Amino acid sequence: MKNLTWRYPPLVPLVLGLGVLTAACTTTSRGMVSDRPVPQGIGPAPANDLLAAAVRIAGPVLDKGKEEKRNYRHELALEALLELGAVTGEGACRERVLKRAAALGLQPGTRVPWSWTPDLDVPGTPAYQSELFGCFSYALYRATDDRKWVLSFVSETERVKRVSLRSPEGASLAPRGELAGHGPTMLLDAIQEYAARMARTGAMTGDRSFNIEAARQIQLYRDLLRDPKTGLWSQGRHWLPDQPEALSPGAWSRGHGWLMRGLIASLEVLPKDSQEFVQMRNHLQELADALLPLQKPDGTWHALLHRPASESSADTSGTAMIATGLSRAWREGWLEDVKYVEAAQRSFAVLPSYVAANGDVRSASPGPGPLVSEANYLGTVFPPRNPHGTYSVLFAAAEAARLSKHVGHQLKAAAICGAPVP
Repeated sequence: MKNLTWRYPPLVPLVLGLGVLTAACTTTSRGMVSDRPVPQGIGPAPANDLLAAAVRIAGPVLDKGKEEKRNYRHELALEALLELGAVTGEGACRERVLKRAAALGLQPGTRVPWSWTPDLDVPGTPAYQSELFGCFSYALYRATDDRKWVLSFVSETERVKRVSLRSPEGASLAPRGELAGHGPTMLLDAIQEYAARMARTGAMTGDRSFNIEAARQIQLYRDLLRDPKTGLWSQGRHWLPDQPEALSPGAWSRGHGWLMRGLIASLEVLPKDSQEFVQMRNHLQELADALLPLQKPDGTWHALLHRPASESSADTSGTAMIATGLSRAWREGWLEDVKYVEAAQRSFAVLPSYVAANGDVRSASPGPGPLVSEANYLGTVFPPRNPHGTYSVLFAAAEAARLSKHVGHQLKAAAICGAPVP
């Protein structure tokens, strides 16, 4: 494996995002001091209500039995609990997530592939154990400062960058999965994690070529999938069996939440003075400006963003992911106008009403989005217990707590993960 040059102190990735308020100014996660005024409408209630909802959600996540196999939805929920533990200071979250990781067969040093590629040969590693949409091993590294969690991270990124299948334009392609059709595809859910992985590897090694690849892929996807009239992005390309070059129909709220997640994760580690940082920030600004007018008065975004809100249900997963990104970007100064964080706050205020007493999250749209047809998303009420709602609302709770602390509010004590592991 390539020798790593660790450009950041080991714990910096974990601290990123935990802004604290001083008497006269705001300190951002990058250590910069900002004199921006605190929005008047940012109160503690949404964060405290979301933390109470997170308590209800966390129990079922942590109590999964041996029958729960590794999958990205469950691992994203565990990652969100790590973030909640970091912002609330609750050490039990890390302890219980580490115990859950061990039950899933993950230990420091475990090699986990990004996804299947033509040269992939990892003996003893089932195909489902991949990090196509999230990177649990990287989250565990951030939470523990144990580099063994990412021993294979750089080599795997190098491999994927080298052998990933590409479109004629050069866009990285993802495996098709179970849907009908031929060959790999363009997919928003996957490219966001690909870009984040590239940027993180650039930060770990000091090799700018990874940063350039991250920015280049987002630019390619923007050029190919974004509607210049609405500013919204199609979910992908190559999904329609009879029209291989056609874009997937419509624009999906959770797809835009995925995209925002990847942009935020990339900006977190890209050098601020780099061309790649500026390019990614411009994409984020453009995306946020397209999404803001589509937020409903109650704080939600509906599933099919390109259609009138009356034609599809509110999507708690898309709402939570978009709001998390807007709030984080405002705290960091990547989005400066208070309108972005005010939109996020409206979402944070409404999300607890979608969490049942038993922790079920209602109205999260099913996957995989309108890749082939919009039919399953038109005029329907989405059923509860969709795992995409679980992790997205947990991430929103963590960000709402950070935002509340950032503007100087005290959080109510909440035992998110219960007692420490014996």
